[in-house]
Amino acid sequence: MHYFKVKILAVILLLGSVSYSQIDTAYQSPDTISIEYFNVFSKTDPFIPEEPLNMHIEMDLKEFYKIKYKDESVSANLTVSLKDSILMTKKIKIKPRGEFRRKYCSFPPIELKFSKSDTDNIFTLEDNELKLVTHCKNASLFEQYVLKEYLCYKMYNLLTDYSFRVRLLKINYIDSKGKKKDIVKYGFIVESNKSLASRIDAYPVKVKGIKINQTDYNIVHIMTVFLYMIGNTDWAIPALHNVKLYRLKDPSKFDPLPVPFDFDYSGMVNTDYAIPDENLGIETVRQRVYRGYCIPEKDLTKVLYLFEQKKEEFYALVNNFELLDKYHKNEMLIYLNEFYDIIEKSYNVKANIIEHCRAL
Repeated sequence: MHYFKVKILAVILLLGSVSYSQIDTAYQSPDTISIEYFNVFSKTDPFIPEEPLNMHIEMDLKEFYKIKYKDESVSANLTVSLKDSILMTKKIKIKPRGEFRRKYCSFPPIELKFSKSDTDNIFTLEDNELKLVTHCKNASLFEQYVLKEYLCYKMYNLLTDYSFRVRLLKINYIDSKGKKKDIVKYGFIVESNKSLASRIDAYPVKVKGIKINQTDYNIVHIMTVFLYMIGNTDWAIPALHNVKLYRLKDPSKFDPLPVPFDFDYSGMVNTDYAIPDENLGIETVRQRVYRGYCIPEKDLTKVLYLFEQKKEEFYALVNNFELLDKYHKNEMLIYLNEFYDIIEKSYNVKANIIEHCRAL
């Protein structure tokens, strides 16, 4: 890690002594801070660009595999870079997460835990935890699952700002003991709870038992149609299962906003471990079930119109994503086709949504 320490020292020195106008844009050596640093991290934030960040996580992999069944963490060195410039290097803790996936996955999702005294964490602002979605198993199929779930988050971002943003990563997992081969896989980070709250000028609330119709009227219907679009039934607002609630600081907006997350059990991602709840009466997660509550047809029409407006952007998001292989890209497009075949025909809307909505 001495190489990385030298590089980050150069970054720190440059930040203290070089102005933006003084940077030579014609030459980028590994020991200089790039224009991207200022554009991506100082002027905006790390979740806006589409380009994947490079991340190195150096830890004792044997120890990580050993503690994945426990509520424990391992120490790690984290380095984040963009092209030739190191953006951040930290000593952190890595903690496996996900009750089911810690048992099922050889490499479960993890939580990056930064020091609480860390004042220059580019990802989490005042928060010190960051969710990292990983490949679960080494087979290439599981990396495709990660990429499809990433696109689900991006689709919801197109519908509303009240959503968790994500950033794609190319991650090199390095064994600090040098006994295991490096693992290089794509993954993504999810915006922290506090960062989302700060961005939308809200604060998180935990109100277990809240009814679905007691949340923000407009947002909850966008959310339920979106979850229907991606075929996700693995959520519940009263139990706060895969949904976070936020209350806007605007005093005129009292009803909390529901924000969904974790889409790996959706039909759009279609993981091999996703099994629908037997109470839903479906055999696979590819079968859609509308779980929103009943509203006047004119209001539902307005929500569906929003999805019509975003149709080309959804298809472009999938078609232009080069990391998806042909099979999984086609699988996503076919699933989108089926959704639009439903919402673009009034008799299909009636049969698949209106007749299945929940009366309250």
